[in-house]
Formats: sequence, C-alpha cells, structure tokens
Amino acid sequence: MSEASGHILVVDDTALSRSILVRALQAQGHTTLEAADGRQALDLLAGDAGRPVDVVLLDLEMPGLDGYETLRRLKADDALRHLPVIVISAVDELDSVVRCIEMGAADYLPKPFNAAILRARLAASLSAKRLHDLELEHAARQAALLETIERQRTELARFLS
Repeated sequence: MSEASGHILVVDDTALSRSILVRALQAQGHTTLEAADGRQALDLLAGDAGRPVDVVLLDLEMPGLDGYETLRRLKADDALRHLPVIVISAVDELDSVVRCIEMGAADYLPKPFNAAILRARLAASLSAKRLHDLELEHAARQAALLETIERQRTELARFLS
C-alpha cells in the first residue's frame, strides 16, 4: 500500500452504493471494509477487536442507526473521535451539511460523488489522520523517555545518598 492509500470503512445501507464506492476506492489503491448500517460500523471499529481504519465514509439515511447518530457516537467515543468521517449522502440540504460538520465530520460530499473530489478529500483526511497518529506516537515516546529519566534520577539519588 502506498503512502497515499489507506484503510477506508464504507457505511451505507444500499449494496449498490457500497459497491460503487468500494470499486472507486480500490481503484485509488485503498483497502476497504464495508458496513450496511451504523451499528455494524461501530461494531467493526469497537475495542481491541476493532479493525484498523483511517477514514470512514458515512451515508446519512439508513434504517436503525442512521448516519447522524453513528457520527455522534463516533465523536463521543474517545478511542474513535480522531477518525476522519466523510459524509457521502443524497441529502444535500445546507442544514444537513452544516449539522454534520458541526458534529465533527471532516467533510460532506453529495451523491452521486465525483471521483476526483473524493480522491482529494480522502487525501486531506488521510494526511490529518497520519499527523494525529504521529502526534500520539511522539507523545508516547516522550512519556516513556520522561519515565526513564525519572527512574534514573531516583536511582541516582539513592546511590548518592
């Protein structure tokens, strides 16, 4: 997989829509997972059993757990809130776009989607996700280094006293 590709979760209740998106994503070099509704998407992402995902493509109009509620739950979960979510929906009302962005969506694309715009928006979201991952890795290294320094300081203090 190239630096520009990622693991994309496609969430849409319509099999044809998922298939079209998956084909477009795979043609761009991405690997994909599919979920037919919000609950299945959250299950795929949950806990230690969660699959690695870099970006979520989310439809709004789904039975059961719709896209709005799925987005709300993703952004309320500390382990998942960092995931970029791009809403791809036939609902193209301005209020819906604003609502999704305010809820934390990284972007909003209308159906039918334009492949070039999807590629550009995915590239931006993947860059943001990779930057976030690097920040977490850096913070973990710093914490480990500080722990080592503190342990050595304590040992040195015992040795010197």
